[in-house]
Amino acid sequence: MLTEITIFSKTDAIPNRTLFGQRVTGTSSFLTVMDGQQWAIKRKVMSPYFTKIHLTDMYGKCHDYVKRSIQSQIAELNPGDHVDTVWFYGETFQFFLGALGFDLDCNFVSDNAKFHNRAIQGLLTYMPVQFGGFMTMTKMRFDPEVNDVLVHLIKLRNICQHILNVKMREYDREGPKPDDIIHHVITANRMMKSPKTTDDQINTFMMDDMITIFLVIDNMAKTLATLFVRIIRDERVYKKVTEEVRKCNTSSLLSMDKSLKYIEMVILETLRLHPTLMRGIRVTKQDTVLSNGLKIPKRHLIFFGQLVLHKHPKYWENPLEFRPERWENGSKDITPFTYLPS
Repeated sequence: MLTEITIFSKTDAIPNRTLFGQRVTGTSSFLTVMDGQQWAIKRKVMSPYFTKIHLTDMYGKCHDYVKRSIQSQIAELNPGDHVDTVWFYGETFQFFLGALGFDLDCNFVSDNAKFHNRAIQGLLTYMPVQFGGFMTMTKMRFDPEVNDVLVHLIKLRNICQHILNVKMREYDREGPKPDDIIHHVITANRMMKSPKTTDDQINTFMMDDMITIFLVIDNMAKTLATLFVRIIRDERVYKKVTEEVRKCNTSSLLSMDKSLKYIEMVILETLRLHPTLMRGIRVTKQDTVLSNGLKIPKRHLIFFGQLVLHKHPKYWENPLEFRPERWENGSKDITPFTYLPS
């Protein structure tokens, strides 16, 4: 019964993500839980940006940014240096934001990718810790590293506000540009304008969206780091991946998409064992009775854990085994709504 999607809707009852009350992202952010109608508006505007066709058009620009980032980080390394893959790819993807429109006309974001990465890593480290109890929070108040994170957060929001101001003037002067993700953010939030919303509220919503993009980009970095660890640890998978890459036609994103079938399976299997979200939340639209007799009243929150669902032996054969071949037929062999990686 829980796989019947029509009995659920999204909810706006989740509080803002904060660090000691400093707003990070709110429920208005386009990738977080929010009011269903507002979420639908933002999703409709933002989704075309992430389609395969659009990203194919941007492939050359994105490739150049990623290449420059990796080259600049490698140039700073000495033989024998330890490399934290999460930080390495975190900085790479913060640099990559420049390709999406954050760079303005002066490498504004890409030249400061190291700082942005440090700010995001600090936020993600300490945000969960503040809920560990009174003593934990008291100690954090006097921790110089936590104070540095708070300073970084304030600076990051100021940076986002400056970028947003420049982009809104550009948007009003020249109209929306399809390759600029911030222009999509502006369009989506202006569509939500109503007599009940003020300009300050719309600005806050847009700021939430921009900070969310910084955080989501880091999710991609962590997933990529996990992917490489999985490949390196499994000799059989490593050989198949390297063989496919060497034979691949890398002339365009579409040609790679058609050629890298095994790597696609590796990505799906990595996200099964390491989903980007640990849990999802929905609210029931009607009174519901599950097959075991459990009654769930209307408008009650339902929490479901992707990490548990993805490793449940009822739905997956040898669920703890890293086996990309289980995806050879795509999702045809997968029970509906048991694979929710993001």
